[in-house]
Amino acid sequence: MTEANGFDGYLAAQEHALQELRQRPEFALIEAIGALYDRSVHVLGPNPSPDLFQLLVACQQTLLSAAATISRGLPADALGVIRRGIEAACLAVAIKDDPENRDRWIDAERRLARWADRRTGVKPKQPSKNVIYPGSPLVESLRVKLGVMSDSGIHFMPEFLSMQRWRIERQPNPAYPRPAVVRFANAETSRRGVDGALMFLASVHLDILDVFVGCFDGLFYRDAEWLRMRRGIVRQARLLVKPFRSEARKENDP
Repeated sequence: MTEANGFDGYLAAQEHALQELRQRPEFALIEAIGALYDRSVHVLGPNPSPDLFQLLVACQQTLLSAAATISRGLPADALGVIRRGIEAACLAVAIKDDPENRDRWIDAERRLARWADRRTGVKPKQPSKNVIYPGSPLVESLRVKLGVMSDSGIHFMPEFLSMQRWRIERQPNPAYPRPAVVRFANAETSRRGVDGALMFLASVHLDILDVFVGCFDGLFYRDAEWLRMRRGIVRQARLLVKPFRSEARKENDP
């Protein structure tokens, strides 16, 4: 069970978390990255490559959705959304490298075959396996993050369960014995849980935007305002990450 008051309490806790967490500087960092996405769209002008532009906008949407989910106190639930953004960025690199990767990714016949496989009890192959990803360091770094997120929260793994906040409530009246109740917290509001998740989201999307710099032939780097905004985000992020590094050093000290 979740904490008391059922579904109403669950929603109320998230609303409270959202109002509180929006005031934190880590959320302001996410807003700055959202503004950098807006600047990227402005720099591209009226006629960008439609396939790449669609993927850029899809990545921006995942930033907003993941930030809203984290700020409602549900950082683990945001990981699937973050994963979609990484997959979209990696696909953009693949399409830039070889436009036929778009057709390989869509491949309507193969997708129909996946449904036929499911009906016959055969495990379908992932369509993304057809896409040929170039050996880009940024792409490799992002795809490593996919594996980490899969184990830590996207799939139901021990690592996911270990991150949940819960308690066991035993009934106080022995005259009316009832089973103990396990209660999970309605919202995660700890600094480590939420601020850390926002910082991770920020680092992923800075990498994603750098991926799109290459996809659009360095156009963003030729815009002085885009560069000024990005440098400001990096400075802001370095200041915010200092407390996390200090805590990590203290925990590792003998």
